[in-house]
Amino acid sequence: MKKIFISALAIGFTLGLSAQSYKPAVKLEAGKKYEVISTVTGNTSMEAMGQSMDMPLETTNKSTLTIKEVNDKGGSCAYVTDRMQYSMSMMGQEMKYDSDKKEDRDGKMGASMNKLVGAETTFIVDANGNIKQESVVKPKKEEGDESADMMSGMLGSLGGANSEIVCPIFDLFKQGKEIKIGEIITDSLVNTDNDGTIKNVNSYTLKEIKEGKAIFTTVGTVNLNKKVEAQGNEILTNTTTKSNGEMTVDIATGILLKKSAIMETTGSVEVQGMSMPITSKMTTNTVVVAK
Repeated sequence: MKKIFISALAIGFTLGLSAQSYKPAVKLEAGKKYEVISTVTGNTSMEAMGQSMDMPLETTNKSTLTIKEVNDKGGSCAYVTDRMQYSMSMMGQEMKYDSDKKEDRDGKMGASMNKLVGAETTFIVDANGNIKQESVVKPKKEEGDESADMMSGMLGSLGGANSEIVCPIFDLFKQGKEIKIGEIITDSLVNTDNDGTIKNVNSYTLKEIKEGKAIFTTVGTVNLNKKVEAQGNEILTNTTTKSNGEMTVDIATGILLKKSAIMETTGSVEVQGMSMPITSKMTTNTVVVAK
């Protein structure tokens, strides 16, 4: 009995030590599919000509991630948006779109939004869970098609999304090193093109490890200085978004299970030569479920 007790104690001690750190790594399974549901809710206030204007926003994206091929260096993946729901009110006008509703697909917003549904993005992820940016293949845009820019412009201006994200369940850490409880990992990404710059800095603190999951608190800052064409107008956006949240990663697969954050944005939006101060508070949630 004494030997059994000592053995059990030793096993428990060993497990306790192993649960004090987490090393980011993906263990993908070819053919596996995941449903990814991302939501954004919140309100934006903008001042124009001495008047304040509120713009409540709700979006829901339901997507499918498919693991196509797997090797010892990672694997290739495909990411497709299956359903998009969008609702925003501005200046007494309500703009709604649901890709599952025929009347919305045939409506005014459908002409641009329909092209974002069912479009496949492919990419390669390495063994640490980092997306190889040079491998990303997005759907080709037709000549004069500004649908993707319009959507990213809307959400980017409101602090609701980073248009550079390829798939929200990968690319969590740029480093593949072991992370100890209480340790802070910081990532930064700068994307610059002819339309401006997005600088994204995120810090992850490993809060705890339990039941096969690594739980992190998150802090982030996004500096956006960008222009976009939307409905014939050039929108210049200069904002800073700060976020606080939490995320949970499945240790067995290295895939994100859920992530939430509260995002607060301040800055300005310039349209037709008029600069308008803007403030925004959004709540974002992402949930990933194996199919």
